[in-house]
Amino acid sequence: MSGRDPEVAAEAAGLAALRGAAERARAQDEPFACLVSARGHAELGRRSRLASGLSLEWQTPPHAGDEDGSGPAAVAATVAALRAAAHAAFARGARGLLLLATHEAAAEFDRIPVHGDWLGLPRLQLWSARDVVATAGGVQGGAWGEPASSPQLTPREDLAAPARADWHRASVEAVLAAIGAGRLYQLCLTFPVRFAPPTDPASLFAWLVSRHPVDYAAWVSLPGFELLSASPERFLSLRGRTVTLRPMKGTRGLAEVVEAAGGAAGEAAVADAMRELSTSVKDRAENVMIADLARNDLGRVCVPGSVLPQALFEVERYASVAQMTSTIRGELRDGLDVWDAFAAAFPPGSMTGAPKIEACRMIRELEAAPRGLYAGVLGWIEPDGDAEFSVVIRSLQSRHGEARWDIGGGIVQDSEADAEWAEAWAKFAPLRALAQR
Repeated sequence: MSGRDPEVAAEAAGLAALRGAAERARAQDEPFACLVSARGHAELGRRSRLASGLSLEWQTPPHAGDEDGSGPAAVAATVAALRAAAHAAFARGARGLLLLATHEAAAEFDRIPVHGDWLGLPRLQLWSARDVVATAGGVQGGAWGEPASSPQLTPREDLAAPARADWHRASVEAVLAAIGAGRLYQLCLTFPVRFAPPTDPASLFAWLVSRHPVDYAAWVSLPGFELLSASPERFLSLRGRTVTLRPMKGTRGLAEVVEAAGGAAGEAAVADAMRELSTSVKDRAENVMIADLARNDLGRVCVPGSVLPQALFEVERYASVAQMTSTIRGELRDGLDVWDAFAAAFPPGSMTGAPKIEACRMIRELEAAPRGLYAGVLGWIEPDGDAEFSVVIRSLQSRHGEARWDIGGGIVQDSEADAEWAEAWAKFAPLRALAQR
């Protein structure tokens, strides 16, 4: 037995315990959040945890219509409200805090144009956890185990409807025209694929985690809302005074590559696709624009001179896609905390484009409806102030009898509509097999 075997066995046992507790809580309609590190990137410092005994500490009021964002005084009030609610919860003995921030919450932190709330989902929700069970991260996805039954997912629309493809092509052309006119450099264009809410979310989450392991998987069940997320993307982390952003831009679909090549040739084809992504001028440009945006965001709250790229253009392999990431890090200035860092960096630049405000303005023009928690953030804050936030992508969100899995990608000057359409649907791979049953 290798020295690593007992550690792996212990972590697998810990995940099995979390799974059992989460499934029992869901069966009893008890609110909970299960945050799962199932990819094996232990260096990210992510731990898997189940938070239960949840209490709502604070949320934003309803926003029914479109609006153009908030001025400095309103932003300061929102940050102060979050900080006060967090302080009060920890003073009462909370073991941790769960933050949900929708894409539309961008309007709470700057003069950013957005649609109204998706089905009344509050833009910001802060929940405290009375009970937390944690286990080490770093176990590969198989440790979660297979689904207890075959998950079912029923589309509520024709996935091949030509109207959507026509909209996408026209929207890409509009973005390219805006880039040519100097309005923006990049825009993340997305759209929802709609389903009936899953009847067995436990099996669907097990399907996702076991077949598409990622660092930021999450199963969150709250009154009137449920999230099943297979997100690979870190938004922001705070460890002591060190703030890290890790935007992810640049994608290659791998499922089709493996299927087309087959056998041992499939692995060689994957390696070729990853090498091509790592050297792609278009994808590097797309990535560096957002990395520079992240650097600018951190510069607002970090010690001057401390904001530096730790890694650029790293390519990671996942079950169905390869992704390009960059890592930007800085030291938080004295007197500031996690809420200041969050407000400076939100919304995730990888899901808006650049410049951020103008990109969001065009997103509202092109995308007919709000995104909800998709393209927003799910976060966990510890009593000592350390925090970890993920970008909500590759996720199924359910509310009021509706469910949606959103897909899309960044449009830059070199983008071609057909290639962007294919990239968007590569991000649907985790659900494709279920949707085609």
